[in-house]
Parts: sequence; structure tokens; C-alpha cells
Amino acid sequence: MNNQFNIGFFGDDIWAHKTLKLFFLDKTLKLNFICGRFNTKDKFLKKIARKNNVKFFRFKNVNNKKFIKYIKTNRLDLLVSMSYDQIFKNEIINSVKKKIINCHAGKLPFYRGRSVLNWVLINGEKEFGITTHFVNRHIDKGNIINQKIIKISKKDDFKSLLYKSYSVCSRLLYKSVKQIQNNRFQSI
Repeated sequence: MNNQFNIGFFGDDIWAHKTLKLFFLDKTLKLNFICGRFNTKDKFLKKIARKNNVKFFRFKNVNNKKFIKYIKTNRLDLLVSMSYDQIFKNEIINSVKKKIINCHAGKLPFYRGRSVLNWVLINGEKEFGITTHFVNRHIDKGNIINQKIIKISKKDDFKSLLYKSYSVCSRLLYKSVKQIQNNRFQSI
């Protein structure tokens, strides 16, 4: 079991649920903890952690010293973020070997921040992107690991783009974790 890739996971709602389902199926991955949003309506994430015998956290400030000490003590390989709402500061980013990666439902570097799916529709875009990237101290500006472009049809609305994103985000994030685990990734 020493060869397992040791991960800490930050997330919320269906985005996190779909991703965790993929992670738990892969026996080469070890989830050390799941950290949910501090203010959330998601009651299921804690149940997922309990069912899989994984520590569950929720912090008002994820950058607190005790938690960073916990991460360092447990020698995590990678931190993974999926629909998490706090900004990671340098100390937590640098607390693990492979840093932190995030999945963003937007075509980086063009659509950073929140409400991206709304903006692609408002701007009349013909496509949108799902991007995995390394987290740095700037919001959605870390090096890109993978990006998938998805066509927007005339029938699409916010809800249909959201459902497309749920599925693509989880698979792309899992793919990126596997590439990092196997040292077979490039980032730009």
C-alpha cells in the first residue's frame, strides 16, 4: 500500500461526488481527507467520506496553521480541488510535493473566475472549455494541465451546459491526477 498516491480533496456538491466516485474506484489512489465548503447545502459529501472511511473536514479558513501542519505530517502527494470556494495561499500550495490542481468549468486563460457558463452564453460563444490547472496565488491563472473544448448548440442553455460540465470535469480531473501520479503530464 506504500505505492498509493496520497491525495487530499477539496470540493462541493455533484462536482465533487462524481469525481470522488472515480477516485474511490482506483485502488492506486489513497484519499487522505475530503474537505467540504464551510457554508454549503451539500449534506452528502460528509456521508461519502464516512462510507469510505476518509477523514472529513470543513474550515472557515482552509489556510489555518493546524490544517497545514496536518497536511505536511501526512506527506500528501497532491491536493485536488473541485468546486471549492476558498483561495489557497502559498503556504498550503507548497505543503505538498506536487502542489494543488483544480478543475475549472471554463476555457482558461480566457474565462477565469465565477459564473463562466453564464458568460459564454451571454457572449454568444460557440464553444466552452473545461480546464485542469495547477493552483497558484492568482485565481485561475496556474499552468494548464488539460483542456477539453465542448461545442455549444443552439439548444443549449445554462442547465444543459452545467450537466455537460459535471461529467467532463470529473473525468478530466481524474485523468490529470493519473498523469501527475505517473509523471506523464505537461503544463503550459
